[in-house]
Amino acid sequence: MLIEIIYRNLRNQLLLRFGLDLVKVADRKTFLGPIRRVMSETSILLNGCEAYFLMSCVTATANVEGEIAEVGVFRGGSAKLIAEVKGDRELHLFDSFGGLPELTEPDPGPLFRPGQFHAREADVRRYLSSFTRVFIYKGWFPGTAERVAAMKFSFVHLDVDLFEPTRDALEFFYPRLSRGAVLVSHDYNYAAGVRRAFDEFFRGRPENVLQQPGGTQCFIVKQ
Repeated sequence: MLIEIIYRNLRNQLLLRFGLDLVKVADRKTFLGPIRRVMSETSILLNGCEAYFLMSCVTATANVEGEIAEVGVFRGGSAKLIAEVKGDRELHLFDSFGGLPELTEPDPGPLFRPGQFHAREADVRRYLSSFTRVFIYKGWFPGTAERVAAMKFSFVHLDVDLFEPTRDALEFFYPRLSRGAVLVSHDYNYAAGVRRAFDEFFRGRPENVLQQPGGTQCFIVKQ
């Protein structure tokens, strides 16, 4: 875990200093400014490709019916990237603000521990205070999701690291995704519990779980 964090930080420092967002195709400059700012402001755990892909997906779903949600906010870095390009859509952010819950059998013990990625709700609220239509919910998801239970979603971002939170989020959001909506998850290629949750949930469903090759993300497009 320590080696991975050092590697990510080094890669992000290269991005900040030299603009090396690692995106080898398309327009590499479109989102570079916001990505640089967020990486200098907070300990975002996305690499350049992952941040670029996140913002691209939010932009691409602008005409899909529904709002936006993120589960696993940490210090608000990825939420800010989403907010930069969300347009008029509401952004609903869910986090325990107490770190990770207890691990279960599918989760790799050495990688994660209870309480890891603890952040302060008040700090995240201040960090995102310049954006409108952003709503923050503190507590364990989906127990905090009552207000959005009747909504449809055009884009959802998951960054919850573990099997049970990933499975619970998929069960909640899948029936609420509009056709053409995109759901992105971090750590599919890094955390065994996340991969297992996706592979089991989408077995027999029409959507394919696709991997973003420049990082650890996976995504699906709702059919």
